[in-house]
Amino acid sequence: MASQTAVNPPADTAGFSARYGFAPGKRLKVNDFDFCAYRESEHFDTLSDWLGRDYAAFWGMQSLTPTERRIELAPTADKFGLMAYRGAEPVLYTELYDPRVDEVGQHFDCQHGDCGMHLLLAPPTKPKRGFSRQAITAVVSLILQHLGFARLVVEPDINNQKIHPLNRAVGICYSHAIQLENKQAMLGFCTLPGFSAALATGATQ
Repeated sequence: MASQTAVNPPADTAGFSARYGFAPGKRLKVNDFDFCAYRESEHFDTLSDWLGRDYAAFWGMQSLTPTERRIELAPTADKFGLMAYRGAEPVLYTELYDPRVDEVGQHFDCQHGDCGMHLLLAPPTKPKRGFSRQAITAVVSLILQHLGFARLVVEPDINNQKIHPLNRAVGICYSHAIQLENKQAMLGFCTLPGFSAALATGATQ
């Protein structure tokens, strides 16, 4: 169980993004989602449109200017973004980050192999039954199975009632509520055994 006092190990000398980020042109297919590195020249206009909509309010970027959004989305040594496609259509964006150098890392005992994650789905046009669960399943599989992280860390806004059941469906277990600079959040974790067990349970329901 995570404690409320952070004992943060030093950052990986190779750098989070250098070790786990996608090189230009690299694509990775997980289920039927095709992941590639976020590229400002190719993806910014689409992602900025998503972030400006009401459904993306929990990302806190609605009031930002395009320049401010570019800065927030730019990859760093400690975080990077991925776009995922189905066919030719972009359907989700996920940001992966090193919680050891993030605010959230002050609220639990960080471990080597932790990966923080933020998720944004494309705006709904034609509702597709089960899409949200398929999307988060692909992202968690990407993190724990394909990229080989030991543990997924999430900190969704406590008021984001749509994400909580999705998190539980893929085996993310909440520890406790935490107060971050811009929100009150639920701190959650998931490991590969927990993810696999959640998928097995879902398949039998």
